[in-house]
Amino acid sequence: MSEAEVVRNVITRLVANADETQTRIAHELFRQAGYLWRCGNPACPAYNYKGLRYCEGCGWGSKGKPVGDLHPSMYTERRWTRLRRALLKHYAPAAPMPDAVVFDYWGGPGWRGAEVTEMYGGRTEEITDGFRDRDRFEDIATALDSLTKWSKPSYGEHIRVVLAP
Repeated sequence: MSEAEVVRNVITRLVANADETQTRIAHELFRQAGYLWRCGNPACPAYNYKGLRYCEGCGWGSKGKPVGDLHPSMYTERRWTRLRRALLKHYAPAAPMPDAVVFDYWGGPGWRGAEVTEMYGGRTEEITDGFRDRDRFEDIATALDSLTKWSKPSYGEHIRVVLAP
């Protein structure tokens, strides 16, 4: 079991058996120790585990800002716009539309092989196999391949496309 898993288990057990004051103290102590971070959204009281990029309570970024686009490169504006349009078209008939779609690259042929997560406020849902299937996701696959041709992603690189107005 990793240190992060041990810490999560300890925090979960402490909070499960604590009253409100004890929970607040435990959260603050674990925050000071670097195992938790407090959401920067003034309307969200959530504490989140170290390593999470987004608040599990409201979906704001770990830097305390609402979720915004995170470009892989500042020179990809046209390709980025094409990806946003393809995602909006894909989700248009579906309800509800995610606030954002996140791509995490952990190796492989390019952005089309990235792990993909939909963000709905503080809730996330992983898209199994992402948008790898060119036949099912032609416009999205073309846009992702275009980004890859421009600049092959690096291991651990992360992009986010906001779809909410």
